[in-house]
Amino acid sequence: MIDFLVAYSPLYLKGALVGLSLTVFAMIGALLIGLLVALGRLSRRTPLRLLCLCYVTLFRGVPPLVLLYLVYFGLPAWASQAGSPVLIKLLSPLDNRLFAATLAFAVNAGAYTAEIIRASITSIHSEQLEAARSIGMTYPQAMRRIILPQALRVAFPPLCNEFIIVLKGTSLASVIGVTELMRNAQMVASATFLNLQAYLLAALFYVVMVIVLQIASSAIERRLGLPGGSRS
Repeated sequence: MIDFLVAYSPLYLKGALVGLSLTVFAMIGALLIGLLVALGRLSRRTPLRLLCLCYVTLFRGVPPLVLLYLVYFGLPAWASQAGSPVLIKLLSPLDNRLFAATLAFAVNAGAYTAEIIRASITSIHSEQLEAARSIGMTYPQAMRRIILPQALRVAFPPLCNEFIIVLKGTSLASVIGVTELMRNAQMVASATFLNLQAYLLAALFYVVMVIVLQIASSAIERRLGLPGGSRS
């Protein structure tokens, strides 16, 4: 096992870095989507609230694997069948496996992130918003300067958990050929027929990455003085 680890660790590390970069970009997209959808869910405009609720319900219900297939295989096929040059050009970036996987994970995680941010916003006392409005702030100004900074601080621990969930979920990207950690493990298993060692080493890499992320998030939580910062 030691010889196997020494021989293939560089390949696994390369795959782990691909998975980590995929997670980072997917979570950036998820945060942008989640913030907009969360604000939409809190809007006084009923059509906007319903639209955002439909987004959250739909993409929390669709498994990430199904979403990967829809984004990478389904949308380009639909554009080709439609025969629209505009659609084909618009969806051509989805031919890139890494881009398609990033988009799929961002859309999926965006639904969960929206609920995390929405819950964090509603946890802030409404009196603060009323006080901000009473001194002449508009609703967007009050949200941007007073409510959102506090809400994002509250949302930090569950957002870290969501990051870890997305990181582990990137193993699904192997089904569309993204050469992340799991895909490299599959290639090693096929080449060496050492299935147990190949997948055990992949599991070890995932465990190490998750532990490092948990330690880092706990350290940040302690610095921020958050309730979850003391967990081990």
